[in-house]
Amino acid sequence: MNQFVRMGWMTLAMLAALGLLWPATTQAVQKEKDKVYEVRAGDGLKIEGKLEASDDKDKMWKDSYCKVYLVKMSKDKKYVIRMNAADMMEMDTVLRVEDSTGKQLAFNDDAPGEMTLNSRIDFAPKEDGTFRVIATSLNDKATGNFTVLIKLAE
Repeated sequence: MNQFVRMGWMTLAMLAALGLLWPATTQAVQKEKDKVYEVRAGDGLKIEGKLEASDDKDKMWKDSYCKVYLVKMSKDKKYVIRMNAADMMEMDTVLRVEDSTGKQLAFNDDAPGEMTLNSRIDFAPKEDGTFRVIATSLNDKATGNFTVLIKLAE
């Protein structure tokens, strides 16, 4: 019997060491939340994301999940921020930009002048800083894949 107990403990220790028993997903999620993105000239920034039921709820649309991306931006530049849903039948995208204190600076539900449910914000920061780009959905509890694109305006 002791041999089986020892094998059980050894197996648990090995699984823990490999990260299979208690995966480091919480640490990975925390690192992703702390990641600061930069927009490069030319290509810009492309973030592939997915709204999931395990995501935080948006503070404006309380029944919608959201992802928050920290993005460095400069006051002397203009940015075009887009959120495109992989499947517009799954979600009606919503974009928001907040400053570091959580004050909303910009918002868009449907891109102006387009026949789409995707979102677009033309944003010119009044100061250099790290801004919160919030990707969410107008649909309660909507999940699905999306892309956030941030480019310097021409």
